[in-house]
Amino acid sequence: MTRLDTMDCEFPETLADALELMADDTTRGVPLSGGTDLMVQWAGGVVAAPQRVISLAGLPELKGITLKDQCVVVGAGTTHAELRASEVIQARLPALAAAAATVGAQQIQARGTIGGNVANASPAGDLAPALVITGGAVVVAGVHGERRVNLTDFFKGYRSIDLRADELIVRFELPVNPDGSREMFRKIGTRSAQAISKIMAACRIRIEDRTIRSVALAVGSVAPTVIRLTELEAWLTGRVCDEDTIAEAVRRTVSAVSPIDDIRSTAAYREWVSGSMIRGFLDAFFNAEARERR
Repeated sequence: MTRLDTMDCEFPETLADALELMADDTTRGVPLSGGTDLMVQWAGGVVAAPQRVISLAGLPELKGITLKDQCVVVGAGTTHAELRASEVIQARLPALAAAAATVGAQQIQARGTIGGNVANASPAGDLAPALVITGGAVVVAGVHGERRVNLTDFFKGYRSIDLRADELIVRFELPVNPDGSREMFRKIGTRSAQAISKIMAACRIRIEDRTIRSVALAVGSVAPTVIRLTELEAWLTGRVCDEDTIAEAVRRTVSAVSPIDDIRSTAAYREWVSGSMIRGFLDAFFNAEARERR
């Protein structure tokens, strides 16, 4: 068994150097950014420590948050603390800013990255719902070029993503919350801080004259991957946001999720909370729109 202090660690200075290492079976290693998930798994024996790791922490190409053509471009090496503090993220992707603020303690937020959170592909990964509701994409790269994958397709299964052995996640391209739309993120955990999610959800919605004009809903920790509630979204679009609509939305949500019992919660509880979260989103946004009409 490999010990952490005996692993071969590579420290490429550029993304091109890192991709060259990943392209060759003899030099390829496990990519390591903040290490807040992987180092714990290796040290605890949950996952066998690899022979070699490739540090991505110093790569300038993976850093930064920029606004371009109504799309926020986020480097994969951007930390949760940077997401949380970014004025661009707060203004244009408020659900993502809120989700980043729930990840672990401040030390974890300062080290952990958006790319690492997504690559870990945990069903309880806090950022996934807030990312999926944007309808955006993740850009991955290898020595032969880049590949753009819709976020809804990137999560393939339990801890499985659409990333080839010789590729790295390099950035996220996330359409901004449009004018007139609102976003919200909610997370339920055992504690009020530093909690692994029992369930979390995110919503992007536009309501005009009591009618739902557009909506995006995603729920996490209720299936092997984050799930976008596309059938519910289609059903809600164009409907008046009243009590009957909200009640039926709750019923459809419960039918759409497939949670399991585990150490953190029961399937029945997760089903109930999923519906309650969707009710909370619709109630909050409907009431906000009603106040604006007064």
